[in-house]
Amino acid sequence: MSRRDQRYRDADPDELSDAARRKRSKEVYEAVVRAVDYNSGRMQPPLASQPSVIQTLHSSGHGRYGLEEVHRAITAACANGDLFRTTDREGRVRLGIDDEQKLVKKVAAYFSWVDKDRRRKDVIGLANARIQQLRERDQEDTNE
Repeated sequence: MSRRDQRYRDADPDELSDAARRKRSKEVYEAVVRAVDYNSGRMQPPLASQPSVIQTLHSSGHGRYGLEEVHRAITAACANGDLFRTTDREGRVRLGIDDEQKLVKKVAAYFSWVDKDRRRKDVIGLANARIQQLRERDQEDTNE
C-alpha cells in the first residue's frame, strides 16, 4: 500500500474532498456488503449479526472505518436493495444479502454444516421469510 493510500485510509472523512469522500463511501459500502456475506452461511446462520459486522469493520486490524461511516453504509446498502435488515427473536439485528439465490445457498450450506440441534431455527425462518418475499416480488414483476 502506498503512503498516499495509507493517508487516504487514515484520513478523517470530514477532511476529504468530495471525490475522495465518494471513493471512501463506496469502499465502506462494499466492505459492509462483503462482511455480511462472509459473516453468514456455512457454520454461521444465514443472516449475519449486525454487531458482528460492525465489529469486523471497526475493530482491531480493520478499524479504519468509523462507526458512523459503517452505519451509513449499512443504511445505504439496505435502501439500495443489496442488504436487508431484520430482528431475531432475541432482539438482535440481523443483516442478510438481499438476493434470493444467495440466501437459498446460505440456508442450504448452513443445513449441511451445522448439526440439527445447534441450528438457529429462528434465523433460518427469517431468511426463509425473506426468500419468500423476494419470490413474490419477482412473481409480481413478471405478471406486470
